[in-house]
Amino acid sequence: MAWRTPKTDWVGTDTFQSADWFRIGNNVTYIAEQIGLTYTVPYASNKTTLLTSRQRTLLTNKLEEIYATLGASWNRGYVAPRVDYGSTWNSRDLNIIESMLLNMKKQLDGEISGNVEYYADTEIYCGDEISVGLL
Repeated sequence: MAWRTPKTDWVGTDTFQSADWFRIGNNVTYIAEQIGLTYTVPYASNKTTLLTSRQRTLLTNKLEEIYATLGASWNRGYVAPRVDYGSTWNSRDLNIIESMLLNMKKQLDGEISGNVEYYADTEIYCGDEISVGLL
């Protein structure tokens, strides 16, 4: 599977096309294969009909599995599972999905560290009280 550069600048007026689904799905397959996981892009039976909520959720579930398998610590958004007759992905969701894929590729290429790099520091603010460390 060949890697294709993700589109990370989705806006509300963009139209999600079958080429976008294939790019995203193939990139998920590419990343999964690099770390020893399997993933088959769930295509519609005739490859032209609308995607089901299950097909969308299978993809985002695989992204979560890959993120965990990589031990990734970089900040990311979350795309909620889809339900029948619910909303499809919007530009925010698509930017999260494609940015996650880009960061996963960067981590595999060594451009992003796989180490935990986000710590709370020595003081944590909790509401109106100030804590001077973890107990």
